[in-house]
Amino acid sequence: LQLRPHTKTHKTPQIAQMQLDRGAVGITVAKVGEAEVMAEAGIEDIFVANQVVGGPKIERLVELARRARISVGVDSVEVAAPLSMAFAHQGLRLSVLLEVDTGLRRCGVSPEAAMELARHVNTLPGLNLVGIFTYAGHVYASRNDNEVAGVAAYECRTLSDVARRIAPIAGPNLRISGGSTPTARHYTAECGLTEIRPGSYVFNDRIQIDRWSAKPQDCALTVLSSVVSTPQPGRAVLDAGSKALGADTAHESAGHGMLKEDNEAVIARVNEEHGFLDLARASIRLRVGDKVEVIPNHCCVVANLFDEMAAVRGGEVAETWATAGRGKMQ
Repeated sequence: LQLRPHTKTHKTPQIAQMQLDRGAVGITVAKVGEAEVMAEAGIEDIFVANQVVGGPKIERLVELARRARISVGVDSVEVAAPLSMAFAHQGLRLSVLLEVDTGLRRCGVSPEAAMELARHVNTLPGLNLVGIFTYAGHVYASRNDNEVAGVAAYECRTLSDVARRIAPIAGPNLRISGGSTPTARHYTAECGLTEIRPGSYVFNDRIQIDRWSAKPQDCALTVLSSVVSTPQPGRAVLDAGSKALGADTAHESAGHGMLKEDNEAVIARVNEEHGFLDLARASIRLRVGDKVEVIPNHCCVVANLFDEMAAVRGGEVAETWATAGRGKMQ
């Protein structure tokens, strides 16, 4: 399987380049703005795994396609037709992948309707139908690892079947793209996919711990925070609240994060600027002014909350990287 990591997790060109240096075939982004940041950094193969809708965004996509190999998702004629018009008018061809809904019930054409959409897209000038993709995000509702494996298996069967049915239209060498961090370890060489697009694996977080994808020691992204109050035994307050940690909850794990130094020290609740540490089960003893590292629930959200991140090796800051794609939501 080829690896095309989703860089919405880190939004940082330096990390994307590390992933490419270690064998990734390209990257995935969620928005045109993220693609522009990565192309500006010299990354040449970018998949916008989303529907690009609206004249100004399509104009930017045309300009982007002049300097990088861009592919995008489509799940309807209404999405595909304006792309076709814009690219054909410029004498360009845009690679597109049909998004197929494999159970998340977000975007995506149903497997049963994929053939008709493929047939229509294949007639549109300026577009080149190169593959199909899905995001089986409902895997995060799985109750055990066997259910995770089941989601991966269904994803593979469904996409393989769709690919086989549209091959007479689009050709046999389709990109068949799926995957997520929880499902990534469940694919085999014969699974039917050609590439996977995990994102969170690059950092990991409490959600991945709850989905059996990581252990606390595998979590690379933390939020460095200061203890600003110890109002009573068993409780401390940090200067990192929802604006630093996000508001996402995990699945089995309570609260909004835990300390790297003591996983039993949990952020029980958050205000905008404060995190309330429950130390009832923890062995760590904290004083005002102490620095702690918080493993957040959702690393993708947290990376987007900061202008930069410090790359730490051996307890020392080795480099500081700008989160260049932060806020690039259009």
